[in-house]
Amino acid sequence: MHDGPAGRAAADEAAAADGAADGAADGRPWDASLPPWPSAEPEETVTAGPWRLTLREAEVADLAHDGVVVLRAVRFVTRDHDWRTADDTVTHRSTTPTATGVRICTEVATALDAREVLRSTLDLVIDGDTLRVEATATTTTAFRRNRIGLVVLHPPTVAGLPVTVRHPVGPPTEQSFPTWIAPHQPATDVVGLTWWVGDHELALDLDGAVFESEDQRNWTDASFKTYSTPLAEPFPVALPARTRIRQALTLRVTRRPGGAPAPAADLAALDGAAPTSARTPSPTLQYTASSAPAATRPDDADLPAPAPVLVEPVLDQPDARSLLALARRDARGAPLDVRFVTDDPDALRAAIDAVLEAGPVARAGAYDPVTHVTTPPLQRALRDAARSVGGLEVVAGTRAHFTELNRAVDLHSAWDGPLSFSVTPQMHDRSRAQMTESLRMLRWVAMSASRLAAGRPLHVGPVTLRPRFNAVATSPRPRVTDVTAAGGYGPHLVPDATDPDQHSAAARAWTAAAVRALSVPGVATVTLGELWGPRGIVPARTS
Repeated sequence: MHDGPAGRAAADEAAAADGAADGAADGRPWDASLPPWPSAEPEETVTAGPWRLTLREAEVADLAHDGVVVLRAVRFVTRDHDWRTADDTVTHRSTTPTATGVRICTEVATALDAREVLRSTLDLVIDGDTLRVEATATTTTAFRRNRIGLVVLHPPTVAGLPVTVRHPVGPPTEQSFPTWIAPHQPATDVVGLTWWVGDHELALDLDGAVFESEDQRNWTDASFKTYSTPLAEPFPVALPARTRIRQALTLRVTRRPGGAPAPAADLAALDGAAPTSARTPSPTLQYTASSAPAATRPDDADLPAPAPVLVEPVLDQPDARSLLALARRDARGAPLDVRFVTDDPDALRAAIDAVLEAGPVARAGAYDPVTHVTTPPLQRALRDAARSVGGLEVVAGTRAHFTELNRAVDLHSAWDGPLSFSVTPQMHDRSRAQMTESLRMLRWVAMSASRLAAGRPLHVGPVTLRPRFNAVATSPRPRVTDVTAAGGYGPHLVPDATDPDQHSAAARAWTAAAVRALSVPGVATVTLGELWGPRGIVPARTS
């Protein structure tokens, strides 16, 4: 990947990680070649009659019937006013065999910012071919939520399969789980679903709220999600202490050998639709400018060889000029990839002129600070800059997830240049399973983005283990007062942006595998995480 101590360390694991990133083509498990994740959560397997499932912290995972995985997971989820997922801690669990199956009762304490806000019980009962989950919860402290309730995760292998959607009012509708990644909710106003997995007919009934479904592959999750609270409902909502929530689901399985409908798409063929090969040029690798305190910067000799560095100055904040200077220092003569955050096209044009005068620039882009997408006025300013400066590449898209690019229909049709989006596997889930399964979803995201781009170059990144900013926060942006940014900025000040396993062998191997998964035709660059620091390729200096 690059020279230098860090480059050699990453390269040592890249060959093993290659196998993980190609797993879709040959059927191997995606995590077969990855080192064990240091913070892997404990698991317990339960078997009852035809059912087999995994208890993973507060989640019921990998629900299988007669050896066929029918659901990826069931969980009770609390999302706060900024869409952060609250932390769940199992306080007690009991497993009791019954004459026809088993009953598993899990008691959970839920916290936001280390403050308990909720106590809940997940009561799971297996009775022959029927599985029922009842969730009851009571708030212990007042807080604001955007979403709360049961979540059902369907495995990505149902893509293309037909599904019957039942509604509170009116007849059922016949639909399909999306083949290509769907930008918006494929099913709304849901109280039940019926679909097939192999020769298993599955009937899911939902109670206690109205649900809807979304395609979580947008965020590199290996699932489709059926959940409450629907996005059409107002948020955030204040929940007083002692508020009670009750929801339930019932899943009935019927074996009908030979009766399953044919899938609408050949997923195996789609998995191999954009493989890496000698004919697929490898994308150029870049780094992100470090956001750690400047005093902890390692010596240049400890850093990888110079490569382009991506930096995202927010033009209305007083540290914008300092961020560019710090990025120039990290680049060490290599060009900058500058993506300005602004809603002012005039300020953008002036900033592009100024950064071009200061040193080499690989490309320039711009994103609105609220939507995180390149708006039409910003697109016009970028085109004007490209016309005025010969050879300047300008890029539009989003600094957030593929989701935002997938939903930006106007951008797809109006912009004829390169497109961009970033990637993180831990938007919704930090489990070991999510980290490894996200690799296959990265390939799907890259393929879907290539399909949207229709021949236009794609610039993917930053690729970070955790989100470097909250793209869906409802709270105001923090006010910046440090003009120098010497004490750290941006991601360094974002809660939970730093993965404690950032510098582990597993994280390095995951990054190498992610690059390979993203290496599909049309991807011109992949920007890795920060060059150095707690979120970096190289750790910060400690003395």
